[in-house]
Amino acid sequence: MSLLVVPLLLLGGGAAAQTPPVITFGANWSLAQSQTLLAGGQVQVAYDASRLPQCRATLPDGSPGWSLTGHYRLDGGAESSFDVAGQPTAGAPPVLSLPAAGTLELWFRVSSAGCEQYDSNYGSNFRFTVRPAGTAHVPTLVFQEGWVEYPVGTVKAGQTFVVEYDIDRLPECRLLYNGAPTWEVWVRYRFDNGVTGDLSVTQVSGYSRYGVPVTLTAPAGARSVALWFENWDRGYCRRWDSSYGQNYRFVVQP
Repeated sequence: MSLLVVPLLLLGGGAAAQTPPVITFGANWSLAQSQTLLAGGQVQVAYDASRLPQCRATLPDGSPGWSLTGHYRLDGGAESSFDVAGQPTAGAPPVLSLPAAGTLELWFRVSSAGCEQYDSNYGSNFRFTVRPAGTAHVPTLVFQEGWVEYPVGTVKAGQTFVVEYDIDRLPECRLLYNGAPTWEVWVRYRFDNGVTGDLSVTQVSGYSRYGVPVTLTAPAGARSVALWFENWDRGYCRRWDSSYGQNYRFVVQP
């Protein structure tokens, strides 16, 4: 079973056929979100069942004796589920309504008689931001605590995009001086056409430093960007988040 495909939906009376944003869970453990999630809209979940290959019992008639279901909740609300593969159990397709802004959590479970396994980001669940209706769609590269990274939308040459970095990924260098933070976290970037730079991904308010999204511009002619992050403080502590020295690499479309 590969990516589950659902029919196109008609959004709006008499409108042309459109698909909602898609969150894709790839076979190689990749994660991508095609567009910003908006309150009042929907999202389609495309899950590659090879991520959970266990519990594949077969019934005597040759049909699957297992079920793979997706589970979700929005902003801590009630849990719901949908069918992904195997025997249907939820009776629902993987197109989810998003009635309000907040955090959408997703996780997956495969089960058969006496067997169950989860794909849930080690129990923390996969988290996606649902923004208020009317929010502009801006390509974003998301780096969450728990070592989850994924693009939202498509980064294009000559256009801006956002880097959204959770500074709790680099929690060690936090030296204070008279109660004030003397530490910093930077994003370093390099486009394949040679353009490089760096930018702080934090701001200070009073005696607190916190993470903030930052905006970069992909130069004309670029086809990829490499990102890595550095945390340092005045006590010479330095730590890096760089995919073990390989850096995080994303495609830049023409």
